Order: sequence, then structure tokens, then C-alpha cells
Amino acid sequence: MRYVSPNGYAIVGTAETVLATAWISEIDPETGEPEYEGGTKIYWDTQETLERDGKILFVCQNGEEWTFDQLTPYAADLATS
Repeated sequence: MRYVSPNGYAIVGTAETVLATAWISEIDPETGEPEYEGGTKIYWDTQETLERDGKILFVCQNGEEWTFDQLTPYAADLATS
């Protein structure tokens, strides 16, 4: 079954986190700010689904995060059940 967020946008996925290393070329000695090279190595084996209060976070097509209890079944799916 498909779901929509409280604002009516389709749910498109889950919020995830992964460990990643953004490559730098140097660090500014005065500010401590890095100068980024532009590449990032992502460690996919560290991927984890994010939760809020023990509930999986789902992401709508508008980029907002919602827990399952905040979602509504998509009306067209209900009509065909």
C-alpha cells in the first residue's frame, strides 16, 4: 500500500544515514575551515534507517520527514483494496 504525508505529498523513501569522508586539500590555519576537493567516499555498509522516538522516519517527495503514525493511506489504493 502507498502512503501520503499529512501535507498530501507521496512518501518516496526512508531517511537514512551513512558514514562518508569528504576529501579536503587543506585546512585554513586561522579559521580551521577545510578546503574541499569535491569528492566524497561513502561507506555504504554503514547505512542505517533514521528513527524519531523509536519510529522509522519516512520522507515525502517534498523532502519532509514523517513517522508512520503520521501517514495516510493513498486514496486510490484504498479504492482498489
